[in-house]
Amino acid sequence: MNQNRKKKIFKENYYNFQEGAQRLEEAMQGMPDRIPVYAQIHEFAMNELGIPAKTFYTTPELLTLGTLEITERYSIDVGFVDYDVYNIEAEGLGQKVVYFENHVPDVDRMDPLITDPDDLGKIFTPDFDNAGRFAEIIEIQSLYTKLTGLPPSLQFCAPFSLAANLRGVQNLIMDMLRNPDFARGLFDAIVEEVLAPWILYQKKIFPETANIAGADAMASLPIVNLKMLEEWVIPYILKLREICGPEVYVPNWIGESHLAQPEKMLALKLQVSPEFLEGQDPDVNALGPATYKAYAEERDVPLVLGVGAEFLAHATPDEVSQRVEEYSRVGGKDGCFALYLCNLGATTPPENVRAAVEAVKSISFES
Repeated sequence: MNQNRKKKIFKENYYNFQEGAQRLEEAMQGMPDRIPVYAQIHEFAMNELGIPAKTFYTTPELLTLGTLEITERYSIDVGFVDYDVYNIEAEGLGQKVVYFENHVPDVDRMDPLITDPDDLGKIFTPDFDNAGRFAEIIEIQSLYTKLTGLPPSLQFCAPFSLAANLRGVQNLIMDMLRNPDFARGLFDAIVEEVLAPWILYQKKIFPETANIAGADAMASLPIVNLKMLEEWVIPYILKLREICGPEVYVPNWIGESHLAQPEKMLALKLQVSPEFLEGQDPDVNALGPATYKAYAEERDVPLVLGVGAEFLAHATPDEVSQRVEEYSRVGGKDGCFALYLCNLGATTPPENVRAAVEAVKSISFES
């Protein structure tokens, strides 16, 4: 993208997102002027701007400016700059990543880096200045601060999901059952050699950050079960919190709607994300938003409800409006609530994004 075209598309700064950040902070503490909405929007932004995926995900300036621009264009409150979080540490260790033309890159799942216990030597502390895209992530966070005047929300791939990306999720689960010493060795190395050093490296550069979020979609039901969460997933997240600080949390497991007693998984969620409870579709749609609101109120924590990516990609605008209004009315009663649009993809219709944002903004916080 040449400089003249870039100047026409992007602004010099996006300080207006300070208002949205303040609204979200107030929502997590009580009752702001209205319900805030935020979104995971990087792939949607890439498509809106017409930038090839490999260029977008490997050019920090385009990814940061592009995400902020599209977030503002669709009147989303919070300028959250996300990226392909699951790939960064794996790629930095030498795991092959496949770049596609029109959607987010992914690890090469046919060629895992770790194939047997002898490969554990491949797990070491990377050179964060030169390996993979670590330096590009730091540039993204630095640009975000420069463009918004806000500290960035830092991110990492949580231990279980990183192990699954390096070993293969089916292989990893079989290791946990049949060769637990190998699996423990892999988790220990991932936490001690990669994730803790990477988180501390980011914290040193951005000491004002208050949020360090781990992405852990692989550690969801029915991929794992509650026993696996308790014995294999949670201990390593808690170890990261012990090493790196209470800013570290993991909010994004799904699957509680598979359980006869979904509150058992909600309790586990609060162990690794104690400052707020997050529920996402399809669970929220299956269980109803009132289930989550009641549990959050019982535990005296704020609530975030996420409208699902699959639903947003395939529903009609009217269906989107109805669901968002329901979640907002139920979740927003008495405050301590925010709405999240999950993983807007390249195929998400723009009219559905507009419908979601308009719907949440039409609901008063105390409804």
